[in-house]
Amino acid sequence: MSETLPTSPAITQIAAAGQRPRQVAIAGLLGTFIEFYDFTSYGFLVVYLAPLFFPARNPTTGILATLGVFGAGYLARPLGALFFGRLGDRRGRRFALLATIIGMGTATTVLGVLPTYATIGVTAPIALTLVRMVQGFCAGGEISGASTFVAESDGGRNRGRLQALTSLGSSLGVAIAPAVVGLAVVLVGTHTMGTWGWRLPLLLSAVMTLLVVIYRVRIDDSTEFRSIAEAETIERSPVRVAILGHWRMILATAALNLVGTMILGVLVNYMSVYLITVLHLPAKTVYWLSAICLLLGSSTFLAGGWLTDRFGRRATAFVGWALCAALIFPVLYGMAAIGSGGVWALLGVGVLYVLALTFSYLPMPAIFVTMSQSFPTQVRFTCTSLGYNIGAVLGGGVTPYLAAQLSDSFGTRAAGWLAVAAAIVGILVMARLTTKSGKAQQV
Repeated sequence: MSETLPTSPAITQIAAAGQRPRQVAIAGLLGTFIEFYDFTSYGFLVVYLAPLFFPARNPTTGILATLGVFGAGYLARPLGALFFGRLGDRRGRRFALLATIIGMGTATTVLGVLPTYATIGVTAPIALTLVRMVQGFCAGGEISGASTFVAESDGGRNRGRLQALTSLGSSLGVAIAPAVVGLAVVLVGTHTMGTWGWRLPLLLSAVMTLLVVIYRVRIDDSTEFRSIAEAETIERSPVRVAILGHWRMILATAALNLVGTMILGVLVNYMSVYLITVLHLPAKTVYWLSAICLLLGSSTFLAGGWLTDRFGRRATAFVGWALCAALIFPVLYGMAAIGSGGVWALLGVGVLYVLALTFSYLPMPAIFVTMSQSFPTQVRFTCTSLGYNIGAVLGGGVTPYLAAQLSDSFGTRAAGWLAVAAAIVGILVMARLTTKSGKAQQV
């Protein structure tokens, strides 16, 4: 077991020597950008990957199978959380985050050169699934580790705004992915996208990953980790201590991240499939609409960080999730209206979409830092990563598939109830945590 961290002049000197918190926050932004770009690119390429890797007479069968592989990437995330969490608590936050970004970029690059079913037969979908799982495994320590790194470097000041930079990276990754896919469609055409053009957005990840690695190499480890390293209080078995000693807060972290990833899964990952396969909108229209809306939504993240610093995390979370739940069905009905044409319908639903997306993710930066800071430094990376990724599996991993099944069984807008249910869960869990602690500002 770890010992109580002593205070000494040496430790104080180490803490004072750290780099500026904004540099760490930018490193987190770049890494989470890559993570969400990689994962979201796959979601927007599903309509091209399905017939190439899962050829079937019924196109819906191929779509569902490809979405199942999307979920498989999430299933590997908790294992990655355990691995990289232990690595981060034993070897340092910087070392673990370099490993995650290199692993994610490599997996996405391999995905971009995979042979299809026509070339290697049944080995193709197996390889696709395995590469997606490696991608998910490496992503298991990224955004939670980046949030931990920033939280340990911010000195307690402007915490909401600095954490918002990390979440801004994820939002930009989600926004840039459809823009790149849409640009690829413009450059090579829809037919070519269905043969080899789908590889281009994935291979671009290799270049972006290299640039992020170069930036992260220059960042020192967090002041808090260097303090426990200097004091020789690094935990030898962080996974065991985390699970046995902090499982309640790990589950609370999982529940709160489930909320964000489930709403995001409905609004982003499933929506593109819905617009193309159900409403039969042109792929280019869907990609550019998604990119513009997501970029507009990203612009509000820093404002969200300011709101949490100004008005508190609980109030921001309650208002954000309630507004998202209220907007989800107008968004879905608006999307259906686009199917009948009209520029005004397109613009109107775009505004609703941006508002719903913004409100759904507005509380997440504050939640990440709050849950991270509730864990001891010696096991913080492990606890945060494990909780975050359990929620990601339950929320983001199964949501696109479940949304498609609900829409097929109960109507095209039934998926909206997933977002409503997620918002209700978030409000209840947040209320429970703050009521139990007796101090709203702690959550």
